[in-house]
Amino acid sequence: MPVFQTFLYRLPPELAGKVRVGSKVVAPLGSRKLPGYVLEVKELAREPEFKVREIISCPPDSVTLPEVILKLALELSERSLTAPGLLLEMAEPPAAREKPRLRLTITEKGLRELVSGRLKGRRGQILSLLAERQLSPVYIKRKLKLREVNSYLRSLGQEGLLEIREKVTRKKPTRPVGADNSRQLVLPVRPEGLPEAGQPLLEGLESGRGGAYLLTGSLDRRLRFLEKIMDYAAGHYGFVIFLVPDIQRLEKLRPLEKAFGGRAAFWHSQLPDKVRNNAWNQLVSGRSRIVFGTRSALFLPVRPVSLLVIDEEHDDLYYQADGPSFDAREAAEVRSGLEKSLLIFSSACPRVSQYHRHRQSGTLIDLGEPEAQPRVSFYQKDIARLLKKELREEISPCLEAGGRIFFLVNRKGYAGYLFCPGCGYVARCSSCRIALNLQKKDGELSCSYCGLEMPAPEECPVCRQKLRPGRIRGSQYLKEQLQVTFPGQPVEVLEEGGGEKAAEKSLKRIVSGKSRLVVGTEYALRRLPLNHFSFLVLVNPETSLNRPDFTASEKTVALARASLELLRSGEDSMAATVTAGPPSEVLVQALSGDYPGFFEREIDYRRLLNYPPFSFLVEVGLDSRSLRGAGRSSRLLLEHLGRDFPGLELLGPKVSRKAWRKEQREVRLMVRLSQETEVEELLSYLKKFRMEKPSTRLWVRVWR
Repeated sequence: MPVFQTFLYRLPPELAGKVRVGSKVVAPLGSRKLPGYVLEVKELAREPEFKVREIISCPPDSVTLPEVILKLALELSERSLTAPGLLLEMAEPPAAREKPRLRLTITEKGLRELVSGRLKGRRGQILSLLAERQLSPVYIKRKLKLREVNSYLRSLGQEGLLEIREKVTRKKPTRPVGADNSRQLVLPVRPEGLPEAGQPLLEGLESGRGGAYLLTGSLDRRLRFLEKIMDYAAGHYGFVIFLVPDIQRLEKLRPLEKAFGGRAAFWHSQLPDKVRNNAWNQLVSGRSRIVFGTRSALFLPVRPVSLLVIDEEHDDLYYQADGPSFDAREAAEVRSGLEKSLLIFSSACPRVSQYHRHRQSGTLIDLGEPEAQPRVSFYQKDIARLLKKELREEISPCLEAGGRIFFLVNRKGYAGYLFCPGCGYVARCSSCRIALNLQKKDGELSCSYCGLEMPAPEECPVCRQKLRPGRIRGSQYLKEQLQVTFPGQPVEVLEEGGGEKAAEKSLKRIVSGKSRLVVGTEYALRRLPLNHFSFLVLVNPETSLNRPDFTASEKTVALARASLELLRSGEDSMAATVTAGPPSEVLVQALSGDYPGFFEREIDYRRLLNYPPFSFLVEVGLDSRSLRGAGRSSRLLLEHLGRDFPGLELLGPKVSRKAWRKEQREVRLMVRLSQETEVEELLSYLKKFRMEKPSTRLWVRVWR
């Protein structure tokens, strides 16, 4: 249940030897019987003044969670305002009960009806098959080619002509092995070929003090470095958890997983039941000591965890507001602190705040970029005109040589901002300095942070040219242009909205080489194989720079770097960038691999405008079952924050009538604070507010 408070129960004598800290039990709560976990067992000096109810039972096949998992859930609950019970559910083993298998048997009444000849059509065919032996619904569906087999079976079952039985198999889950906290007295042989910069990491492993480090550089160099560290840690010091932002990323890491042989396993929510059970048994028994997984892998009850790796640490998918709401990067920091584990954040373009902190503390490890970089060209022209001459001259020889070309585009529609095609000026908020949203219907500009509204100007204040909203050339438009320019060449489009099955079919054609012209959005970057293309075209990537977000430049750099990773390594690879105005310095630095140069520019910008890491931004979201309830809760919260936190800076968005649409049931607030202690006080207050308003779902995200 999503509750924050703990409850006191009496332990009956018959359960005294079975229940301990971390045990899963069933206890009464009101008129219901609900599962929960034991956080503490102790004898009271005197009887409580209130009535204490007894624990009902302790499931015999349940797994006792280690204390570190309980502490992780409680600490993360305080930071994310997520009920600890929802977090502990992620630590539970795969269901001990497998999916029931249905078996169909004809009854005596059914046999009599079948012999009498009164049953005709499909009903008679079904009973004829069952007269020979027991069958499953799936077999009958395939044999008779029936789409609505369930309706027939339900009708026959209600008439008593057949019997439907469930065959259920129960498997007892493997229990986690006990922790071996002892450190080796003799240091093992260190891995060969590790750069000098990696020696502090080995010392952190060997001494047991852990520590956090940031690893940057090209993807190939980082993976080779991590393979050596992971092999060393798993072989001598404990378990290794390699965290990825999404399931698609795991497929790109198959070569790294295979390098460890049977010592590695995958862990995520979409694994088939049998594979998931096998992975659980391998991990908790200690046969596999390396796990590649999504955020749920952090709650695996394995110990000791000697090394945690956060791959692509800049990715926003590590934070999810749906389901158990928390940031997996923050959860990794909590678990590594509890177990004194080594923690490695890895990215070619890390978060600016993260890079700043590790550079200041001396824990930044830069492995550098390869000497052979792809040749990058910039074009300030419409993509349709470029395909008629310049790009066609570049792409045609590539196609003739068997090369593969990828076009990265944005979604269809209007750009949400005003820009000047002459000098590149973008209309921004005077206080927040983020790009103003252009409302297509009324032509007004608005700020997503502070709620500022103003009429859209007609002229550029810098060069006096006419401002215009940029039209985004979408994927379907580009597909049509490519079909005209390169007749006979199949063009594959990979974008969101087509469904996973359609995406898998597209990927097969792309990987096999049947489709060598590929158009895709950011959705495609997560699914396309690495080092697959020889030519890359970025169409209007500058639009992502003007998102209403203070991290827009940071995300644009990550987008460009993810695109470059799809290119084959070597000087023969080429990239072209098509922009509506002069190319931004951010894009030039991203495509040339100059992250330090981008960082110096971006950190000055954030220091000037007091954005993280020089302040703390807290985003608060309120969901309610009704729009009226969300509005009432948000107004009440604003009143309380203004009263109890007089120094708090509220950036918005301020509540306005435009926000009150029938389809919108969420209200978001952005708060800026200057001290970590203020953040802790605010989180404590929001938790109390959440407990007082159980009908309102409240989530929080902190930028440090």
